[in-house]
Amino acid sequence: MPQAPIGSKDTLGDIYYKTYTEEACGDTTHQPVWGLKQKDRFVEFGACRDWYLGSFPLGEFNRQRARTHEGLYRAYIIGEANTRAANHQIVREWRTMVRERADWEKYRERLLKQVQDFEQMKSAFAEDKAAFEAEKKSEEWGCEGLKNKLHAAEELLSNEHAEWKKVCEKDNQRMYVARSKITDLEAQIATLKGKVEKVEADKGR
Repeated sequence: MPQAPIGSKDTLGDIYYKTYTEEACGDTTHQPVWGLKQKDRFVEFGACRDWYLGSFPLGEFNRQRARTHEGLYRAYIIGEANTRAANHQIVREWRTMVRERADWEKYRERLLKQVQDFEQMKSAFAEDKAAFEAEKKSEEWGCEGLKNKLHAAEELLSNEHAEWKKVCEKDNQRMYVARSKITDLEAQIATLKGKVEKVEADKGR
């Protein structure tokens, strides 16, 4: 499509669109030539018109410029009808989306509460488990202590029994020796008594 001639009253935006060629600038980033200021709002005709004039890339501008008046009219009717229909559906679904969002927020709060409760239960379980392990270890140590005491008592009893046996053996030996001595003394006494009786008998004659 031939380029439109540049007029004396053309703005920088007009020149930007009129001098575009796909061969020379097709891969260049679209940079709208706007007169918009940061304080502008879309309540003023000039700001809205300026935004519209510079919004679309040059390739799309040329595509639309190549349409016939009938083609542009049909595109406008179809586009406007679709835009209005989409807006209508958005309005109809807006409350549903808001309610779904509210329900999702409530679900999210419940989920966070469940996670918090789970973390608290997990922490309490860890504390109970640690206390149980400590108590179990204490019981094991107590049981081990009792076993050690029992073993020591059994060992002491065994040693005492061995000592008692040794004492008994020594006492038996002592009693045997004493009994032998007593028997010898009794024999000696009997002999001496017999001699005394014999002497007395001889004196009586």
